[in-house]
Amino acid sequence: MSSSTTVSDANIYTLDMSRRQQIAAAALYAVALVASVVVAVRTDQPGLWGLVPIVVYAGLALLGVDMVLATLGAVVSAVVLTRSTPADLGPVLIESMGTLIALLGVIILLGAGLGEVLRRTGVAEFLVIGVVRRVGLTTQLRAQFGVMLACTILAGALGTLAGSVAIVAPIVIPLLAALGFSSPATAAMFFFSGLAGLTLSPFAPITASIYGAAQVSWISYVLTAGLPTALVMFGVGFLVVRWNQRRTATAFPYPPERAVDLDALQEPAPGAGRATLAFLLAFLALVVYSGLTAAGATFVPVALVVLIAVTGLAARLPVGALMGAVYAGASRLLGIFFLFFLLAVLFTLVDSMGAYDGVAERFALSELGPYLFCLVVILIGWVGIAGAAAAQVVLVNQVFGPLAVALGVPPAAWTVVLLAASQTDGLGPFPNPDMIGQMGLAESRSLRWQLLSSYLVLIPVVALYAVLLGIYA
Repeated sequence: MSSSTTVSDANIYTLDMSRRQQIAAAALYAVALVASVVVAVRTDQPGLWGLVPIVVYAGLALLGVDMVLATLGAVVSAVVLTRSTPADLGPVLIESMGTLIALLGVIILLGAGLGEVLRRTGVAEFLVIGVVRRVGLTTQLRAQFGVMLACTILAGALGTLAGSVAIVAPIVIPLLAALGFSSPATAAMFFFSGLAGLTLSPFAPITASIYGAAQVSWISYVLTAGLPTALVMFGVGFLVVRWNQRRTATAFPYPPERAVDLDALQEPAPGAGRATLAFLLAFLALVVYSGLTAAGATFVPVALVVLIAVTGLAARLPVGALMGAVYAGASRLLGIFFLFFLLAVLFTLVDSMGAYDGVAERFALSELGPYLFCLVVILIGWVGIAGAAAAQVVLVNQVFGPLAVALGVPPAAWTVVLLAASQTDGLGPFPNPDMIGQMGLAESRSLRWQLLSSYLVLIPVVALYAVLLGIYA
C-alpha cells in the first residue's frame, strides 16, 4: 500500500452493448442522418429540426454508444443541417474553443494531472490513511465513516469522481476486506461519498458549469444547493451502505487474499506530510480567494495549476518529474477532452440554426408559474438529456435560461434547477458511467445492488430539490 500503487489505465466505464442496442443505435443514426439531409435540401432555416443532432446525441448515449462517437455522430448531423463546408467549419472550431464547454474539458485534464501528482508525491495516501486512522478501524461503522469522509474530501479537492476514487480504492479495499465488507457495499460507499464531495467541489467541471451558467458565486451555490444536496447524499448514503452491507456480506465477500493485516499498515512516503500540508493550505487559500472575489469558472484552471505547482515544490519533485506526472494523469482522460470539445462544436452549430428560439413558448412553458416551470425543466434534464453532466448544465441553461429570466425565477432557484437537471440521472433510473465506474473500482459485478442502493438515495434527493424550489421559487 505504498504511494507507488499504480492506477489502472483500463477504461472503468465498460458497458458492452447488446446486439439489439447496436442495431437500434445504427437505425436511429441512419434515420437522423437521412432526415438531416432532407431538411438541409428543402429548407433554408431548419427551425426545430435543428434539434435533431441533440436528439441523436441523447439517443445514442442512452443506447450505450461510446460518448465521443455519439457526439461525433451528432456533430456530423449538425454539419449536414447547416450545410457547412470544410472552410465554414474553421471559424466554428475557433469559436467553440472559447466556450464554457471547452473550458470544462481543460479543467478535467488539469484535475486528472493534479490527481496523479498527489498520488506520486504520497499526498493522496497520506490524506486517506490519515483520515481513516483518525476516525478509527475498530468497527465496520467507524471504518465506513472514515473511508466515506476520505472519498468526499478527495473528490472535493480534485473535482473528479472517478479520479479521486481511483486513488482511494487501492488503499482502502484491503482494509475493508479485512473488516468483512462486501464489494457491492464498497461500490455504494465510493459512489455516494464521492458524489457528495463532487457536489461541494469549487473546482469540479460540474459545479463550475453550474455557478458559471447561473452567474452566482461558488459560496452562493454551496449555500443554496450544493451543501444541502451533499449532506443528504452522504447521510442517506451512509445508511444505505449499511443496508446494502447487511444483505450482501455473505454473497459478495472479497477474497481472503485481498485483506491486509490492520496492524501492519505501511507509513506514507517521506515528505508526504509536508506536501500534504502545503496542498491543503494552498487549496484553502484558493477557495477563500474564489469566495472573496466571486471568481467564476475561468478561475478554476488557474487554481489547478497553482495546486500542481505548490504540491510539486513542497514534495521537492523535479520539474521534469512533476510535468511527467501531469502528462500521465491528463493522458488518461484525453478522450474526455475530445468529448467536451466536440460538444462545444455541436452546441455552437445547433445555436447557429436558431433551434432554441421559441422552443419553450411552442410547448407553452411560458404559461407555467416559476415553480412548475422549474420542475418541468428538471424533469426534461433528468430523462431527456443524457451525457456529460457539465454539458447538460450548459445545454439546459442555453435552452431554458432566457425563459427562466422572463418568468422571474431567482438565481438561487435556477441554481437548484441546474444541479438537479444534471445530477439526478447520476443516481438513476438507468445505469450510467459513474455507477459502473465505482463498481469497477470496488471490484463489484452486481449492478442490481448498485441500482437498488442508488434508488434509495435518489428518492430523498429528489424530495430535497422539490423543497428547495418551494423555498426559492
